[in-house]
Amino acid sequence: MVPHSKNSPASPTSSSPLLHIDTTRLYREGVGAEGIDKTEIEALAPEFRRVHQTVIDKSAGGLNAEFACLSLHDSMPESLPQIEAAAEQMRHFEDVAVIGIGGSSLGAKAVYQALGADEPGPRRPRLHFLENLDPRHLDSLRRNRSAEKTAVICISKAGGTIETIVQYLIVREWLEQQLGKNEARQHQWLITDPAQGWLREVARRDGITSLPVPPRVGGRYSVLTAVGLLPLAAVGVDIRGLLAGSAANAARCAAENPRTNPALEMAAMFYLFDTRKNKRVSIMMPYADPLQLFGDWYRQLWAESLGKRRGGRRDDPPAGTLPVTALGTVDQHSQLQMYLESRRDKIFTFMTIDHWRQNPLIPLSSDDRKSFPYLEGKRLQDVLEAEFRATSQVITEAGHPNMTLCLPTLDAHALGQLIDLYQRATVYAALLYGINPLDQPAVEKGKKLAIQLLSGGR
Repeated sequence: MVPHSKNSPASPTSSSPLLHIDTTRLYREGVGAEGIDKTEIEALAPEFRRVHQTVIDKSAGGLNAEFACLSLHDSMPESLPQIEAAAEQMRHFEDVAVIGIGGSSLGAKAVYQALGADEPGPRRPRLHFLENLDPRHLDSLRRNRSAEKTAVICISKAGGTIETIVQYLIVREWLEQQLGKNEARQHQWLITDPAQGWLREVARRDGITSLPVPPRVGGRYSVLTAVGLLPLAAVGVDIRGLLAGSAANAARCAAENPRTNPALEMAAMFYLFDTRKNKRVSIMMPYADPLQLFGDWYRQLWAESLGKRRGGRRDDPPAGTLPVTALGTVDQHSQLQMYLESRRDKIFTFMTIDHWRQNPLIPLSSDDRKSFPYLEGKRLQDVLEAEFRATSQVITEAGHPNMTLCLPTLDAHALGQLIDLYQRATVYAALLYGINPLDQPAVEKGKKLAIQLLSGGR
């Protein structure tokens, strides 16, 4: 059944290598009694056919489909000229403030960390993310950046997200005080619903350039729309490569059989670990700093999509596993003790990179060799690989199911594959639980209560 090989057929849209996905240690054969038996997977074949057909049916129709988020690699290319034109204008600035929260920023922030933050280049601005309501951070931006050299992207699908709007109002005032209203408008881009909401009205009234969020694409699924593609294109990320990677993974997940559909297999395994094995904590642990924020994006996607009651009532059983992020090798020194000797309620996903462009030889003097003979002739990646293999082995020996995702290299195509893989697995998992992967009723209740409190209510 697994692992899915590095040599799996490439997508017809790209010759770039596919992710290597090793799920061996999720199964009883790989991890022992805590793993899932293959017969449990085989028994779910009718359910797999049902959820896979649902995904096919609800993804058809492009941006009008209920699951439009799973076909953005097909529907977004026609919007790329507008996105790329706006990004070209932004390259005249030194700084770009991205104002948004949750799904309006986490995807772009994760890809920026992985691909764009440390890449020098001509006419490439720096991104600054204004997410959490932090007065000191917002004040620092205004004090330390030049309004004349700063562009602003404000992102809210609904057009009235309170954390986003209050920061936008403050930054807009700063631009207008420094530049005047007419010039300040040339420094702003709004990304919101194409027809309604406060931001859409601002765009119409003030003549501010705007780009649409497809109405059927929720915030946490929107990184492959203008929400993520515009700021990423502004700093030189290969957004066409992201979409090509997404297309490659979608092609890889075209079958109803988890033997050949890794997104369906992942959804099935996590569903079974929850409902059959009482494993309710899913830990994502990349062995690469550039992938750390991808864990934050995954955490919102998984938690907000799956953290619901299976029948919608308070006394119905809950769905989903609690997503937790860690970072190898750092968290080997902070959390591994808990992982190894606490409850067996955890599932692990390790993430690695097969080829690093930067991989220095470890220099050793004669005295150094006496103390560290095992480092002779080794490179930094050799040490990182040994650390990962040791951790995955002791995690397995402790009886914790685990899987490994290996990126062939850190590029846009690989990140596009990861994004589609997790969005698709999340939707599959929701369908197996019998819940809606697109709504977030508990979050909406909190938003309404905050506005009530601001209005003087109790």
